[in-house]
Amino acid sequence: MKPKLIIFDFSGTLAHFKKSDPKEFFSGMARLGMKVKTEEEIKSFNNLFGQLMSQSDSLEDFSEKILGSFLIKKDEGTVKKATDFFRDFLGFEPFEDIKEIIDLPVKKAILSSASDFLIKQAFSQGFEIFGSKRSKFHKPDPRAFLTILEKLEVAPEDALMVGDEAERDLAPAQKLGMKTALIDRKNEAGNYSGIKINSLKEIKKLFDF
Repeated sequence: MKPKLIIFDFSGTLAHFKKSDPKEFFSGMARLGMKVKTEEEIKSFNNLFGQLMSQSDSLEDFSEKILGSFLIKKDEGTVKKATDFFRDFLGFEPFEDIKEIIDLPVKKAILSSASDFLIKQAFSQGFEIFGSKRSKFHKPDPRAFLTILEKLEVAPEDALMVGDEAERDLAPAQKLGMKTALIDRKNEAGNYSGIKINSLKEIKKLFDF
């Protein structure tokens, strides 16, 4: 039976980071005056990063907040340099096969811990976005999925969850009675026993769209 709603994970499912080299990222941070070296500092920074991202309305806003947390003067030039740097590193690019699902005749939503504005910068056509700022709960909390189901007025058994992480994306959805599909682009999940796809275009065949 065709689902009435498809909820997609974002990073790794619909899009990927333009850049992903941690060493290059932290080197760029250091050039901006934000030095993070030890494992303890990196762990602390990662927590701060997620917290500030969820509180920010734009990359400019995020840049100002994170510069302030490092006690760096937030003049116009410094904020612009930081914003340009984060735009380069934190920008997402959609996978090519996203074009296969854009026009599916079904409600579509994105559930992600990524910031709403980063998702919208990559694309927003035809999707209800539930990112870090809009969603009160986050995966794998089942309430994150229930929030979308209630908002879009769809029963769990009429919804499909598509993601690249079985434990975070799919297991909570399955417990609610949702259909699920693991997207395994690199064919690395050999021991996964549920529905598995290698490309978004397979959704059409699976559910006869």
